[in-house]
Amino acid sequence: MASRTGHPAGAAGGREVLAFDLYGTLVDPIAIAGELGRLLGDADGREAAGLWRSKQLEYSFRLTAMGRYEDFCWVTARALDFALASVGGRLPDGQAERLVELYDHLRPFPDAVPAMRALADLKYELAVLSNGTPAMIGNCLDNSGLGEFFGQRISVDEVRAFKPSPLVYRHAAERLSVTAGQVRLVTSNAFDCVGASAAGMRTVWVNRSAAPFDTIGAQPDLTVPALDRLPAALGG
Repeated sequence: MASRTGHPAGAAGGREVLAFDLYGTLVDPIAIAGELGRLLGDADGREAAGLWRSKQLEYSFRLTAMGRYEDFCWVTARALDFALASVGGRLPDGQAERLVELYDHLRPFPDAVPAMRALADLKYELAVLSNGTPAMIGNCLDNSGLGEFFGQRISVDEVRAFKPSPLVYRHAAERLSVTAGQVRLVTSNAFDCVGASAAGMRTVWVNRSAAPFDTIGAQPDLTVPALDRLPAALGG
């Protein structure tokens, strides 16, 4: 909610930062299914796209649980290898690398730019907190037209652990020079909501698919069906 001075207020009436997840929240990684469909056929392309995304997340969880770190570009490439093997797909030389590079060119969800513009007009401070490498985050934001809204871009690379490790959320608050309670994480990933909440952040779940929420953590502080509903939900 905005304070009387017009600046958004945090939990104790102070500064509040909205930290946005990138992949699946601001930009759509599943949209790559179209390119995979062209290369593998529609059915195998759709299956491979879903497997690629799910394995990408699974590998990030497993690496962090093992105390091992490989950056998100590496994880994304290995997850694609698994997805292709699962559907029996073979690509021409160099094509797999080109598909990974598409992460630098993901399209924003239709609700993303209007929401960011409205929140910027309301004087909210906006940041990105992502599993992506700094280069991946920068390229994706700039190529999607979202870059102008985000002065702070925080990568898990800085702590060498993936979400939902508490290290990620604590580091984000430190980078933003606020307490965890002054950060509101906005994400479409339920595991991200649960992790941020456990670390002391407030949360917004963007539930575009009307899915049930996770059953192992606190419910999100706010739930919206699309990003462009967020300004009103925050009291703007």
